Amino acid sequence: MYVQDLQDLARRRSDAACFDVENPLGLDVRLFAHPSVPVERDAFLQLFDFLDVCRAIADIRDAEARGRLTFFGDAPACIDKVVLTPDFHKGSLVPVGTVARAQHMCIPQAIGNDVCCGMRLLVTDLPADALEPHWPAIQKRLRAIFFAGERDIPMSPRQREAVLRDGLPGLVRTAADNAHHGIWQRFDAAIEKENLARAHAEGGFPTRGLFGFERFIMSSGRVDGRDPQIGCVGGGNHFVELQRIDALFDGHAARDWGVSKGCLAIMIHSGSVGLGHAVGGHFMDRARSIFPTGITSPKGGFFPLPTSGPRAEEGHAYLDGMGNAANFAFANRLFLGLMAVRAVEEATGRTVGAKLVYDAPHNLIFRAGESLVHRKGATPAPGPSGADYHGKPVIIPGSMGAASFLLAGSGHADALESACHGAGRALSRAKTAHVPKDVFARELAKLRVVGPIDPRAPHLARRRDILEKYERRVMEEAPYAYKAVEPVIESVEEAGIARKVARLLPLCTVKG
Repeated sequence: MYVQDLQDLARRRSDAACFDVENPLGLDVRLFAHPSVPVERDAFLQLFDFLDVCRAIADIRDAEARGRLTFFGDAPACIDKVVLTPDFHKGSLVPVGTVARAQHMCIPQAIGNDVCCGMRLLVTDLPADALEPHWPAIQKRLRAIFFAGERDIPMSPRQREAVLRDGLPGLVRTAADNAHHGIWQRFDAAIEKENLARAHAEGGFPTRGLFGFERFIMSSGRVDGRDPQIGCVGGGNHFVELQRIDALFDGHAARDWGVSKGCLAIMIHSGSVGLGHAVGGHFMDRARSIFPTGITSPKGGFFPLPTSGPRAEEGHAYLDGMGNAANFAFANRLFLGLMAVRAVEEATGRTVGAKLVYDAPHNLIFRAGESLVHRKGATPAPGPSGADYHGKPVIIPGSMGAASFLLAGSGHADALESACHGAGRALSRAKTAHVPKDVFARELAKLRVVGPIDPRAPHLARRRDILEKYERRVMEEAPYAYKAVEPVIESVEEAGIARKVARLLPLCTVKG
């Protein structure tokens, strides 16, 4: 069910792309969306459940003032602002496209288990048209490298620990451990050191500990040991996509970022896979277990962890674990990019130069003093600063049958410097199963999709069970499952959150 008239959920429209949302607690909640962007009522109901945590926080602080318990202490814990991005839609825990600024506390469930899911964009010096004669070979190499055991990413225990503690800086620092083996032969430490400036927070968050990942770090104990996590695309809406740079809207920014019309680009959307799920699950349980007795639990299980006051260590322990998972996600996206370049080079027989445009996370808590900005399915969109007079790159993908966009952030304060991370779902994953098979077949016929299996392989002809499972997963991510991306981009531009720099069209999509 979609809201046809967004005014019935607004008390005051600020402009065509923004309005304030009435809510049960009277909080500052603002949605940035053009009227042409459909918005689910269920997403608002899920949001209101999330906002009940504010009632629970107020109850805790009132009980503390009466001397009944100790939790936040004197810290004025609260959520003081919520922003909803144009792709706002119902999620598994909290609506995707929700940005909440909290003070003196964090809420693990507000970003979920897919910690540091994010986007990485590479542009190459290879014309996209040069791939045309090679698509069968490219798809074959992509499947072999991503799914058939040819990742070839050796990692020493020292490298794994450096990644979890420091992210991309740790990876650069320890690159010599496997410099002449596997994927590391494509890793240029000098270039990747320069690339740190092209990643949010330089691609890493210093952490105090390792959140029980010691066994993962040791793995086999070998200097060139392998593991099943590094180089994993992940499931759901994660992907690695080969794209053609189709149009430029800001030639100055495009030139400075190395973006040229007609060239091949590689877009990566992935996160911390199993590591993020371990961190998220543990600390959601921890937040629930320490929630004060006698206080009505917040709806939806959104239990807070203090970052100030007598129980501040609870929140800081979570932020450390979140940092470990986030650091892994940055490194994982880097390897996925190297793997894609390798596949293209091996299939075409050509050397491909690839430049990083930017790497930015979506699902993460971002610290700014005692403020903690929770972004779920939303990406930072900082504006110009110092020598960076374009603003930071903002990467907004479409569905695997639609355009993606590269934009430049404007640093919109009222939007908490946040943009959406995609077009947003139009159909839930469950509802996609009811789309007629002929509609799905027509959509799939237009696309190049590389998954763990080749559905046309002769040995699978009689394995209907495997083929049906594969089709269900692809159906969940089919183009019709998502909203049109153009109205979403128009909302971002019209609201002054970011401006268009380039449009990229999909050529081939790798799905886990």
